[in-house]
Amino acid sequence: MTAYIMSKETSNFVYNHWKNLTNTLNLSPKISENWWSVIFRHYTQEWRHYHSLSHIENLLQLFDQWRQRIVEPENVALAIFFHDIVYNPTARDNEDRSVIIFNKFADEANLGITAKLAVTDMIIATKYHVLCNRDDSDLCFFLDFDLAIMGQKEEVYREYSAKIRREYDHYDDSTYRTGRTAILQTLLNSPSLYSSEEMRQEFEAQARINMIQEIKNLQSKF
Repeated sequence: MTAYIMSKETSNFVYNHWKNLTNTLNLSPKISENWWSVIFRHYTQEWRHYHSLSHIENLLQLFDQWRQRIVEPENVALAIFFHDIVYNPTARDNEDRSVIIFNKFADEANLGITAKLAVTDMIIATKYHVLCNRDDSDLCFFLDFDLAIMGQKEEVYREYSAKIRREYDHYDDSTYRTGRTAILQTLLNSPSLYSSEEMRQEFEAQARINMIQEIKNLQSKF
């Protein structure tokens, strides 16, 4: 298995956002650095090809872009950092285990119960990615950030889908194609991939083109 290769620019970008976040939360340098070590160690595991620090970087870039529309930016930023902190492609409880690690951080950081519950809800929501209640705009933006990759240009999407395949290399080609096609078709059957009007306008049309093309590519290999 080829180890995940990360650029220094990505590491610095994500680290600087972590430092800014923990400064806003008034955490001590020791707590901030200790938890950065945890985050870095998890997101640079060798089996991560897509769900890596680069994924966190992409979400943070969207976070920066839409920050003025976010009601509780610290909660959304925490959800970005912790939502994939546990990622085992062979497991089905990654989100639940990610919440456990987040709760350890939340206790050490003395987060309020409202923030703790909000971030927990965001992490768990990535398990199914159903359309959210649009009254909860922070949750909607967070979930849309997580799916924004689906609506990128064709070449970017192809690179993403190839990385996902490498993360699931424990499946043979036939099993992977069947499972991946089912996931993509479920997404296509939803009335909309994105909950916020802004993300829908920017990404929806291209996302559907990308997924339809991926299904065609998968089916052509049967």
